[in-house]
Amino acid sequence: MQSCPASATIQPPNRRSAGTVTTIFCFGLSHHTAPIAVREKVAFSPERLAAAYHDLAERGLAAESLIISTCNRTEIYVHGGAGYHRQALQDWLCHFHGVDPRLLDGHIYHSSDAEAVRHLFRVACGLDSMIIGEPQILGQVKDAYQAAADNGAAGPVLNRLLHWAFRVAKRVRSETAIGSAPVSVAYAAVCLAKQLLGSLEGKSVLLIGAGDTIELVATHLREHGVERFAVANRSAERGQQLAEKFTGDSHALEAIPHLLHDADVVVSCTASLLPIVTRETISAVMARRARGDLMLVDLAVPRDIAPEVEGVAQCFLYTLDDLNDIAQAGMRARREAAAAAELIIADEVGEFQQWRESLDVVPAIRRLRDHVEGRRQEELRRFSHYLDQGQDPRAVLEAFSKALMNKVLHDPIATLRQPCQDATNESLVAALDILFRLSDAEG
Repeated sequence: MQSCPASATIQPPNRRSAGTVTTIFCFGLSHHTAPIAVREKVAFSPERLAAAYHDLAERGLAAESLIISTCNRTEIYVHGGAGYHRQALQDWLCHFHGVDPRLLDGHIYHSSDAEAVRHLFRVACGLDSMIIGEPQILGQVKDAYQAAADNGAAGPVLNRLLHWAFRVAKRVRSETAIGSAPVSVAYAAVCLAKQLLGSLEGKSVLLIGAGDTIELVATHLREHGVERFAVANRSAERGQQLAEKFTGDSHALEAIPHLLHDADVVVSCTASLLPIVTRETISAVMARRARGDLMLVDLAVPRDIAPEVEGVAQCFLYTLDDLNDIAQAGMRARREAAAAAELIIADEVGEFQQWRESLDVVPAIRRLRDHVEGRRQEELRRFSHYLDQGQDPRAVLEAFSKALMNKVLHDPIATLRQPCQDATNESLVAALDILFRLSDAEG
């Protein structure tokens, strides 16, 4: 791994002038912009996150920071500090991982303020994922936020931003079908099983084969309540490994006729050149079993289950083509849901930006309150003396209120009366109308 050249010493740009509200800045790369050979060079392991957060703060690049690092993306969000420039963060990222800065050329994206907020919301909702609407990314964002919080990197602004992102993701899940439609043949098989059999809890599944596809189907089935698995495989060792992973039993292929008696769902995907499950086998089994409907899913090419099985009563056979059609329809449904999700995100980004903009006036409000409070305390001390002398409290209160009003309004009125250009004067008058709702009072 190449080291960052000495000439690439990180030089943060000048800090913004005092009084300017700091920006939320996003910098990163993902499967959309960079191949895995690049992404893996700048991925953060959990063990190095603490050092990364410390280094970002130590170099003045971030007052608050968040690092999201998965197999598909590495993104850095900063607020405060001097890291509001692509080159500053790119130099830091290369320096931290010891890679040549040229490695990232053409692979980086960056955004700020509303666009950065929108990007994070889209990531949390699964709209920026390889598979639209996949739910795993939300858990990864939550884990990233927890790591930032544990390292003291997420301050009040990023805390609010992340909780807002979680709320948006929940709203998108509840108000759209972004995560409900199946987009893989493995998940389509599970959805079909639920449609045919209702709840999958308590159902028995026979897995024929022990490859990656079968393992993925088994994973989805377990997530939907299946606890009873039987694995029939040519290789006893691989079959045993898969069975142990899902707390099931491993069998040879010859045991399939016996295993069919207790199965509610059969999923097959092997490399066999001839059918493993024939019509004769199924007919004999269905004549003797009392479990009702049998769902068979054939994910193999060539097919493992003879197509004639579909003619056997109470048997429902689905092939790879059937599931591909369902997955394609699911992808179209998710794209439609994604369009609705984008509208939700646009609305939420607007609300978040309103909250951000409200922070702009907080220092001014504090100064105004302190200024008026100072005048109030002055007049209170002065008129308390008259009360101590035994003067009429009502008269003292009347004089106090007038004196306080004059004190508070003196400077604004003096400013209005100063000679100035018409445009400035009109702006001040308009501001007074808005701040004190004078037009409403006249009405």
